[in-house]
Amino acid sequence: MPELRNCDRMSTSSQNVKYPELYLPTAYLPPLEYMLHLVRAETAWIELFETWPKQTWRNRCSILTANGLLDLVVPVSKPLGNSTMTKDVVISDHEPWHKRHWRAISAAYKNAPYFLYYGDLLEPFYAAPPAGKIWLLNKQLLERLLNETGIKTTLRETAVYKKEVACPDLREDMTPKLHRRRHPIATQWPPYYQVFSDKHGFQSNLSILDLLFHLGPDTKAYLEEAASLNRYQLREG
Repeated sequence: MPELRNCDRMSTSSQNVKYPELYLPTAYLPPLEYMLHLVRAETAWIELFETWPKQTWRNRCSILTANGLLDLVVPVSKPLGNSTMTKDVVISDHEPWHKRHWRAISAAYKNAPYFLYYGDLLEPFYAAPPAGKIWLLNKQLLERLLNETGIKTTLRETAVYKKEVACPDLREDMTPKLHRRRHPIATQWPPYYQVFSDKHGFQSNLSILDLLFHLGPDTKAYLEEAASLNRYQLREG
């Protein structure tokens, strides 16, 4: 792993702060808070050598359906039990979760403005049961999303676990369990049109899919605007 640059040396624009590097967990179709930090980074290190924690965004995402919020969870298997590292966690093949996920995504967003276009790009990931490591599936999905949204952040994987790092460390911050967060996460989310907002009101910080299907090519601009509204400086790990 190359030597990390000092994160005090940040590049700035008229609206935002760019971090040379930061650390993130792997994430399945990440929430907007994840993408907000990703769009601010030149390079994002994805942690693979942590011990796999339970109930995080690493294998789940949240979408808005006609019945309200729904978490989609990828079932995983830990070959070494509770000592299994993220790099070794595999996708379980004991249930057709991929079919359930795509049915739920399609039902939730079929009437969203950009579903037909972006749905065609993502559906191949669900055509057959994804196999192998969960982090690889997450990486493939995220790379596709970055490419489609024009976000130029470079993704890299860690080669060893470092408890303390010289750059902003978000490996343990983004979790569905709010009380476990160490740092403040974005609190200002500009409302955008959502298919079911008439029933449930505007729901913030959902999976990047929600933003992509509703705003399409304006996804990156929205994330940059949200980042400018939440301009706190990330502390180093």
